[in-house]
Amino acid sequence: MSKKKHHDKHHEKHEEKETQVDVEALQKQNEELQAKLDEALRAYAKCENDKKLLQKEADSAIEYAYEKFAKDLLPVVDSLELAIAHSGDIEDKAEAFDKLLEGVELTLKKLLDTFKNHGIEQVEHDEFNPEFHQAIQQVQSEEHEDGQIVDIYQKGYTLKGRVIRPSMVTINKK
Repeated sequence: MSKKKHHDKHHEKHEEKETQVDVEALQKQNEELQAKLDEALRAYAKCENDKKLLQKEADSAIEYAYEKFAKDLLPVVDSLELAIAHSGDIEDKAEAFDKLLEGVELTLKKLLDTFKNHGIEQVEHDEFNPEFHQAIQQVQSEEHEDGQIVDIYQKGYTLKGRVIRPSMVTINKK
């Protein structure tokens, strides 16, 4: 065998060995990449499941957000129903009216207390403030300062500081 042939055979074996090593290294890298891909897919699936769970919990919280408020209003309804039921029991109409009025006043107080407990408050009515009041009429009055509220047609309310209904008022305009 000539030196060249021997050298070529040796070179072929060496290349074959290198190719075999390269294939094994590539297979190992492929397995590592596949493991990382599987791990990433599991993490993505977990994130998607967590996202769905959080959305479900948020939807449920929104759906039942008014439950406590509604439960707190039930005694107000009970008071009104009781007043109506017992108003016919009293023979003296003046006494019946007085008791009914007293019951309505107590019920209103209970309702306003419930509102306050849930962050709903009546708008103050000192000076006209366009953020809280809507002027529906202007009058001239010597008894009031310019811009001062003269009369209130409908009370306004805020929910945790945000106006949910402005007060409808008459203001003095000099």
